[in-house]
Amino acid sequence: MKKIIAVLAASVAMLLFAGKAHAQDIILTHDGDIITAVVSEISETEIVYKSFDNQEGPNYKIATSRVQKIRFANGTEQAFSQPAPQTEVQSAFQAADRTPTYNAAEVNRSGYMVHENGEFILGGRTLYEGEYRNYFNDDEFETINGALKQRRAGKGILLAGTGCAGFGLGLMIPAGICLLVTDTYYNYTYWALLYSGAAFLSVGCTLLSVGIPLYCIGNGRLNWAADNYNQRNRMSLDLTVGQYGPGLAFRF
Repeated sequence: MKKIIAVLAASVAMLLFAGKAHAQDIILTHDGDIITAVVSEISETEIVYKSFDNQEGPNYKIATSRVQKIRFANGTEQAFSQPAPQTEVQSAFQAADRTPTYNAAEVNRSGYMVHENGEFILGGRTLYEGEYRNYFNDDEFETINGALKQRRAGKGILLAGTGCAGFGLGLMIPAGICLLVTDTYYNYTYWALLYSGAAFLSVGCTLLSVGIPLYCIGNGRLNWAADNYNQRNRMSLDLTVGQYGPGLAFRF
């Protein structure tokens, strides 16, 4: 009798173990990976599962775009559509540094480039400094780097000059009021305000005389680079005479 009970217990244990061994879900990815898991949740964007070898452990997540199909423990399957292949442009813009690696001429050969506020805009999109190499040759690229530094320096000097000049005028106005109130040139407050204001105004005008040319020249060099790009990539419709007589020629 004891032997019969022992055999029955062993059989039940084997059945339970076998049931557990087959109660696993298989996740097949588009990359060919096979994940043995226990899937607990499936949404439009991700799949939540536990590792079959550690079912008391943490939850894991995998994007549905990476999964080809799931074979569930009960024998059913759920397939997922293959994601559309990304174009070279899309892949480049999803890079961490957001620096495209595509050939700009192939993407927007006829696009018109403009320079505004120290930035280049092509086809309505502001370019990142990291992608200038895709649009400009070496001479233009070096000119742009120098022009950006020159423009930033000029802008900083302009701000400092404007501040000094404004502060100087702010001191000279009370000086004039002081003269009107006291009606004497021998008032020390009047002279202190006047000299201080004149000093600040002089420094401000000096800074402005340096900052304005720097800022304008830097902007001019950036405009030159944009014009060069447009000249290389411009499209035109010209009247010409060809093999079959006069007509319009589309040049790009």
